[in-house]
Amino acid sequence: MKDILRLVLFLLILLLVGGCGFKDIDKRFFVVGTGIDWSGDESKPYRITLQLAIPSPKIEPGASKIQYETIDAPSIAEGIRMLKSYVDKELDFGHCKMFIIGESFARKDISKLLDWMLRRRDIQNVANLAVGRPTAEAIFHVKPVSERYPGNSLLLSFGADGTESSYSYAETLSGFARRVSEKGIDPILSIITSDNNDSYIINQVAMFDKKKIKLILTPLETQLFNQLSDHFTKASMHGMVGGSPLIVAINNLHSSFKIKNQNEQPLITMKVGMDVIFEEAPTGLFDMDWKPIEQQLSDEYVKQSIALLKKIQGAKVDPFGFGLRYRANHPKERNGDTWGHLYEEAQFNVKVNLSIQGTGLIK
Repeated sequence: MKDILRLVLFLLILLLVGGCGFKDIDKRFFVVGTGIDWSGDESKPYRITLQLAIPSPKIEPGASKIQYETIDAPSIAEGIRMLKSYVDKELDFGHCKMFIIGESFARKDISKLLDWMLRRRDIQNVANLAVGRPTAEAIFHVKPVSERYPGNSLLLSFGADGTESSYSYAETLSGFARRVSEKGIDPILSIITSDNNDSYIINQVAMFDKKKIKLILTPLETQLFNQLSDHFTKASMHGMVGGSPLIVAINNLHSSFKIKNQNEQPLITMKVGMDVIFEEAPTGLFDMDWKPIEQQLSDEYVKQSIALLKKIQGAKVDPFGFGLRYRANHPKERNGDTWGHLYEEAQFNVKVNLSIQGTGLIK
């Protein structure tokens, strides 16, 4: 009797495996990048671009082989199904770690795109998101000469294994979705551009409300935002001493903030502590008193920080999560929108504790 049961169980397993629709790896097209643009046609508003990896025995700079497929469709899901008729293999999004949203599309409404990505079971929550300028399609057609395998350059730009830039902001699908759904904090994405056809430029961020772009920061503002938000702390600062330019490298930085009600008007106090060393400085600086220089650099940092905070406040976005902290400290306001009105009237106070650690390897 046991042998019969084992035989029946074995046959059932064979039936389940045979009907699961598994396809061999050589019958799959691995999507390494997906771009969504605004087509300009109301009947087919979504322009979908897929970056498909072509396996190659060579792994060396410039050896990556990629196939591109683009289509305009009335919906994203329908467009992906239609693109299957363009290729001879099954599309697999399991290795897609780069989703780029065209700037024109990101200025309209990204809700349906986010909903589609979160619902698909083969899209990873650790996939990176960014905004492409002018379009996602144009960014995917950039061919870096250093790329070793399909999609490698963008992954290194946003991952911890490649470049570490104070001008870029790495955001995953799960992090972006949390910021969209959570009250009191708004999403941010890096902007990818290219001034030629063989390299990427990533030095700005776009700030969203829950649906579309509301503000784009300049490169210097982007670097400052990354510092204040504790996203990336190693950067540089510019100043003047005795009429000569001075540049210091920030080796360590930590920021925090508190919110207090002052005469029914919120006061957001941000404390920033940093350790710096000289990178470019006039001769003879080693023997000078560093206290006035520290004070001068601190005052300039405070001025720039308050200007940035007010600019973000004017756009009515909250990427720092001030509202999230307020709701956490005021349980009765968790389901309301009281902070949205208070944030418009909030005042900012920035306190900087800057310490010069040395002049580098030379005096």
